[in-house]
Amino acid sequence: MNIKRRAAVTGLFGWMALLAFSPLLDWKKPGSGFTTGKKLGKLTVIYVGAEDCAPCIRWRRERKPEFQASLAFERVEYREVIAPKLSTALEDQFWPEALRPLRPIVQKGGGGVPYWIVMRQGRVVAAAGGESAWKSQIWPLIVMEA
Repeated sequence: MNIKRRAAVTGLFGWMALLAFSPLLDWKKPGSGFTTGKKLGKLTVIYVGAEDCAPCIRWRRERKPEFQASLAFERVEYREVIAPKLSTALEDQFWPEALRPLRPIVQKGGGGVPYWIVMRQGRVVAAAGGESAWKSQIWPLIVMEA
């Protein structure tokens, strides 16, 4: 590979890495570097589930107590939206007024539960659903950022 092509490929990979990790960075003032999420304010973790959802029941029985006993839990604001049935999980009556604007995020994610939304200062940091999302995406983010 010639030098120009190698430089272009290296630059492209560098740019992709920057884009991939940019949600974890918050630029302060130009020229002053950046801070990690821990310095940016408290995380809000929103759990969306249903009483008749087997993965939701499993998460609330097994993972939620571990989460609540963790140091990370003390550093986040935790909110829940739990509907009696999976088919009604997105209905107004089960969502607090302040959280209703977040329903399209769950719908965009397929509308299934369990679903977690992680926010900081009113901005969505992460959103993922499904039984494996807690362990693979949401919990690691909370541990790293809380």
